[in-house]
Amino acid sequence: MEVNLIKNLRRTQMVNYGKILGAGCCLLCAVPVFAAGSLTETPSVYVSQQTVNQCTGVVKDVAGETVIGASVVVKGTTNGTITGIDGSFMLPDVKKGDVIQFSFVGYVTQEVVWKGGPLNITLKEDAQALEEVVVVGYGTQKKVNLSGAVAQVSGEVLENRPLANVGAGLQGVIPNLNINMNSGAPGQGASFNIRGNTSLNGGSPLVLVDNVQMDPNLLNPEDIASISVLKDASSAAIYGARGAYGVILITTKNGKKSQKAQISLSANGYWQSPVVKVEGINSMEYLEMIDRANKHNGSSSEHYFNPKIYEYAKKYFDDPVNNKPVFYDPDMDPTRYQYCGNTDWWNEIYKKASFSQQYNLNVSGGTEKTTYYASLGFADQTGLLKADKDNYKRFNMNLNVSTDITSWLNFSAKVMHTYTKEGHPGGGMSQSMLGTYTGYFKNDLSPLMPVKHPDGHYSGQGNSTNPVAIQELGGQENIRQNDLWITGALRLTPVKGLTITTDYTFNGWFRNGKRHVRPFLEYRAVPGAEALYPWTKVSSVNMYNNEDYYQAFNAFAEYQLTLDKVHNFKALAGYNQEYKHSRGFNASRQGLIDTDNPALNLATGERGVGASETHWAINGVFVRLNYDYKQRYLLELNGRYDGSSRFPKDDRYAFFPSGSVAWRISEEAFWTPLKNVWNDMKIRASYGSLGNQATGDLGNFYYLPSYGVNSNMGYILEGARPVAVGPSGLVSNSFTWETVNQMDFGFDASFFNNRLTATFDWYRRDTKNMLTRGQELPSVLGTGVPNENAADMKTTGYELSLGWNGSVGNGFNYYVKAILSDYTSEITRFSNETGSLGSYYVGRKLGEIWGLVSDGLFQSDEEAAKANQSAVWGGTWKAGDVRYVDLDGDGKISYKSSTLGDPGDRKIIGNSTPRYQYGFTAGFTYKGFDFEMIWQGIGKKDVMLGGEQFWGFQDEWGVPVKTTLDYWTEDNRDAYLPAPGWSNWGNRQTCSRYLQDASYLRLKNVTLGYTLPQAWVTKAGLNKVRVYANGENLLTFTSLVESFDPETLNNLTYPITRKISVGINVTF
Repeated sequence: MEVNLIKNLRRTQMVNYGKILGAGCCLLCAVPVFAAGSLTETPSVYVSQQTVNQCTGVVKDVAGETVIGASVVVKGTTNGTITGIDGSFMLPDVKKGDVIQFSFVGYVTQEVVWKGGPLNITLKEDAQALEEVVVVGYGTQKKVNLSGAVAQVSGEVLENRPLANVGAGLQGVIPNLNINMNSGAPGQGASFNIRGNTSLNGGSPLVLVDNVQMDPNLLNPEDIASISVLKDASSAAIYGARGAYGVILITTKNGKKSQKAQISLSANGYWQSPVVKVEGINSMEYLEMIDRANKHNGSSSEHYFNPKIYEYAKKYFDDPVNNKPVFYDPDMDPTRYQYCGNTDWWNEIYKKASFSQQYNLNVSGGTEKTTYYASLGFADQTGLLKADKDNYKRFNMNLNVSTDITSWLNFSAKVMHTYTKEGHPGGGMSQSMLGTYTGYFKNDLSPLMPVKHPDGHYSGQGNSTNPVAIQELGGQENIRQNDLWITGALRLTPVKGLTITTDYTFNGWFRNGKRHVRPFLEYRAVPGAEALYPWTKVSSVNMYNNEDYYQAFNAFAEYQLTLDKVHNFKALAGYNQEYKHSRGFNASRQGLIDTDNPALNLATGERGVGASETHWAINGVFVRLNYDYKQRYLLELNGRYDGSSRFPKDDRYAFFPSGSVAWRISEEAFWTPLKNVWNDMKIRASYGSLGNQATGDLGNFYYLPSYGVNSNMGYILEGARPVAVGPSGLVSNSFTWETVNQMDFGFDASFFNNRLTATFDWYRRDTKNMLTRGQELPSVLGTGVPNENAADMKTTGYELSLGWNGSVGNGFNYYVKAILSDYTSEITRFSNETGSLGSYYVGRKLGEIWGLVSDGLFQSDEEAAKANQSAVWGGTWKAGDVRYVDLDGDGKISYKSSTLGDPGDRKIIGNSTPRYQYGFTAGFTYKGFDFEMIWQGIGKKDVMLGGEQFWGFQDEWGVPVKTTLDYWTEDNRDAYLPAPGWSNWGNRQTCSRYLQDASYLRLKNVTLGYTLPQAWVTKAGLNKVRVYANGENLLTFTSLVESFDPETLNNLTYPITRKISVGINVTF
């Protein structure tokens, strides 16, 4: 009785939870689901007397337990309901011969022809769901048998989206997979991180595509079948030296056996525009602000510029139609125009929107012995520059064939080729502080300067950089990439349970480019006074080429054995070897005979040449043993003996072990009363030690002393430039691996017939023996301190994933998923005897921000004079300057010795580590419609911004933006920013007042699609047609300064883009 009462109570709770979540999702999506009368109330008492045209019955599982909330629908209609607490249902208006469809998450859908009587339905568990496999190192495992921290998503999350690269589609999808988009420039790739800070020398996850290391930014997202993320040491240990900071396994699509050829075509076009627009100040605001700054700096002049500029600027501002943005006054400058315009440079540099497109075609299928998949992809991304000179095109070809030669031998081959080409303005970029990927918006673009003079020539006149002129006239850079991958593999199954696999991969990667610098004249007011723009005045051409040759060989065997139907063993052993040879060269020459024809052999000026070449290799043997008893007690042991050419001969090899255990408590007998509600519960623990071979900027052979060579010194000796050779620096004799030890504790759970799932992990990662500056040595040494394995770091964090899948009848199915992760890192060993705040020290949290504390702005010169802040800035502090707090009580503001023991008036005011990263996904399918939205954000992140785009002025050549106008004046004493000025850099110190909250929430993706009715499609000779609309980065919520994007935190960089797309998928 007590057990039955508990069961009934939990069933009631389950229904209530389902209704609440279902209603919440419906409200969230704001989509009307049910027509009046389409969903019939379910009776709570089973009626044995059959009413005319009413179909009644009960739905149970194989154990005889009633299934609550199962969908019951007359196939091909909207007439449907769901089962009640006792599993019963009633459907009105059913005719004999109608097909009744029964479905529920985790069970196989059943169809029954109604003959007029009551129905007793038994739903069987979906074996496919129970047997769900996850891709792991060198194989797959059942999800229920995993004992490590592994997350997997289907490639469907990347399909039908206007993605420039794979990373853009994974943001907010997998907890603690941290992705940085860097910028929105065409061709800009994403960077990946797993579980936070890695090493002081950097370190990123190993990314493998079909078991070989590859750049994911060159992949076609439409070719991806699944993405697995191996997070803990136990899961990643099989990859040894390269898997210390996690592994991302990408599996591409394959054909299926005994499937007729299927052709799929997808096409989408999208419009993109900047997510954040930087609004510049107008000419009147600029003139007023620079005058105030000039006076605050101590000038007695009324104006910073000549009074005539103010006069003409006011006329043009009030009436731009009848006035010009320039004027000529020979008394001010005998040759140059004076500028008096009102230019919004952001709008002159970037378009409001640009159009791009993507197309994909694939064919797949198979016979009883052979499967095949072939695809072609084309992506054409147009940039936002108004000059129409930035673009990126990617062509992808993929062929994947597998065939059974005999019953025990399989051969497979994969060929993947990616070709990209991109173009960007290329003239004078570095000198003018512009960048191919970092953007063309500058911090010194005066609104007074027009884009062009009234005569049609570009402005600048040798005093200011005109980025529009550079884009149009300064030259072009064109880059080409070819990335070819060829893999052949044999798989043998000589005896039952034994599989032997061997594969060989060759990769050739080639990147070449040509940068053309084209000189152009900057015209002035007086004919004949024109001069070449200074940063492109010498024409030149630079050609460069980089190429990599990579080879990988794997051989491994796996054996599976089951004893007495309860003891399950799986053993894996193998060998891995990889080699990569990289080289590059560049050649340049100045003085083009024809400045419009950039060719090395058509130039007469100074020559330049450079080259580089390096290589590395790794090899290792690995083993993995899995054991489970009744899929209840799980054990996994891993070991890899790894060697890397990046270390000295005697320190080249090391052994890295790991292990994990798991207990499926839900398989115990005492869990049986909970099974109906709490279906599955598994707790996990793992620990492992991995090596890190990443040496950052130190190169592949840091352990070898190397001379510095200059083959063309800038001196003349005996009529020629000599060759100079410099001595090498010191090299540590104990240079060896960084070691990464990681422990992980977690659980996996499912509830309510697997409709609700939960996964949680807590981890600690200790990075030992990081390569960094060694102990301080006497200055008489005469050279720098060598790097050695002298630092340790600890990272702790957690990640949570929740998912709900449900159905509310009438064909409406929905899902919700939420993820949350967090991490912090702390230095646990570092040589810093003085505790200097300018370096790492034991106990330092990575990302911590030391700064002064401010309690406001001085409101009078007298108040400022009373405060002693001369140690911060030695000039005269005035009204409107920043007032700092005397934390140490010594009567003055200072940094003292800037050490832990004597920090002066500084303290930790924040931390730039992105905390509480989260994502939320929700979607539904209904009558051919499908909807999905993905939100992504960061819950806490502190940042100290800078530059004219934040402060307003840092020097007299800088130009503020609109968000800097809230500055102190006597009429605006509650202002946020100090009085404008450039001399008192003490106002721009890192301090609590100007620390920014960079947390945000962004709608990364929203998709609405419709699949045409099958009857329509079949008549056209097609299998499936789906049309859709999609949006990326549509909404952002943040308290950050409006002109900054929280993903880039730099409003001078190429902007992240918002995209609106429409597309179609057709399957033949």
